[in-house]
Formats: sequence, structure tokens, C-alpha cells
Amino acid sequence: MSEQTSKYQPKPIIQPQRSQFLTNFKLPDVSFWQDDPTTVQGINFAKMADMTRGVIIRAGQGTYEDRVFQSSWKSAKQAGLIRGSYWFYDSRVNPKRQAEKWAQIMGNDLGEMEMWCDFEDRYGGPYTGWRHWFDFMERVKALLPNKKLGVYTGYYYFQEFAAGVRYFAQYPLWIAWYNPQEPLIPPIWDDWTFWQFTSNGDGALFGVESQDIDLNYFNGTEADFLARYPAAQTQAALIAKFGNTLVEYRRVA
Repeated sequence: MSEQTSKYQPKPIIQPQRSQFLTNFKLPDVSFWQDDPTTVQGINFAKMADMTRGVIIRAGQGTYEDRVFQSSWKSAKQAGLIRGSYWFYDSRVNPKRQAEKWAQIMGNDLGEMEMWCDFEDRYGGPYTGWRHWFDFMERVKALLPNKKLGVYTGYYYFQEFAAGVRYFAQYPLWIAWYNPQEPLIPPIWDDWTFWQFTSNGDGALFGVESQDIDLNYFNGTEADFLARYPAAQTQAALIAKFGNTLVEYRRVA
């Protein structure tokens, strides 16, 4: 995911300078780009869990599923990571069909974070623009009425395609801004929830097979992050044998 600069540059929200982001919680987002298809091991989420408590995983784009989503989703949960999913909106594909595919892929395991709607597409398809984004999000809400959604976008991109459309302000903002200074945000939002600040993180450090990885700040500390998102439950099983009888004990953490 990346932000593309536009010539359209309306007046942004200028936020007061904050203290350094040393205390902000940090987490990656991943997709099939972080998996080497020529190897068998895939992303090492146990190693990732040594670095962070959360991850956002690409579920798909258009009407196709990310090729490593299912394995990544399960492995991240097994590693104890708090998970969010995102969907790359594709303007060449009917938005309602995209929403239905996303809901189908997620099944009964929707993750602990929001489901993030990624608006950055430059394909120029017939479903370009905020009215179609609206259809996409409303269809997801109809299918999954109890699941919270969020918006991923870049400042200039959003201002080009949806400036002033306050419908989107009801959702938390994940802003793409590759700059050491705090991000500009579209004026409909008061603040950001996640800030994707680089696409050049150290992939090996986070257990992925790509050299680089997207990294994001959460707008708060690790304690704030854990308070916002309940951790995924994991089960540990112990099987004991009494004579010819096997007894399974489960501990849920």
C-alpha cells in the first residue's frame, strides 16, 4: 500500500506538534508480498510476535483472495497476535461483489481489530470514487453488522476523490504518510488511529521473507492498543492417558 501525491492539494488539518513517537505502539501489515512462493515456510508469525502484539493482513483485492491469507490468518492467531484484515478496493470490480467476497473469506473468524477498507486504487475503473466506496462499505456492514470497519487511505488521494464527504468520518482512519513529520489528515477526521509511516521496515526482524515490510504507528501506547483490542483466545490442550482412556484437558488463554 502506498500514497500517491496529487496536484490537488486543499488545505489540510495541521496538527499540533507532539512529542517523539518513541512510546507509540508499532505493528506491521502484510500480504502475499511478504511470502516467498519458492519456499515452504511462509511468514514466521512466532518471530513477529517477539516484536509486536498485532498485525494487519491483506484478505484480498477485487474478487480474489490473497494467496496466503488463510495460512497467515491462522498462524497469526496461533502466535497470539491481535489481527486486523484489509481489502484492497479495486475500481474495476462491482463494489458489492467485492464486499461479499471479503465476508465469505473471513467466515466466522473476523479478527480482533477493525476490517480496513483500503482506498488507494488508480485503475480508473467504472467504480471509481466515493459513491462506490460507500456501496462497498454499506454492503460489508449489511453482511457483518456487528463488525467495526475502518478506512485506509492517503491524504492527497482522499482529497482528490472524496474531499468533504463526512460519511467516512464515522470510521477510524489509517493514514498512509511516508514522512517523519506527523501526517496530514483529511479535514473530516479529527485524528488518526494508525499511521503507515514506512514501507521499508526490516522484514527479517519481523519474520517475513521480503526484505521490506510496511510499519505502522498506533495512536497510543501498547497499553492503549491492548485496551482497545481484546486479544485473540488461544487454546492449549493436554492429553493424558488413564488406563485405556484418553482424557483431553483444554486451557483457554
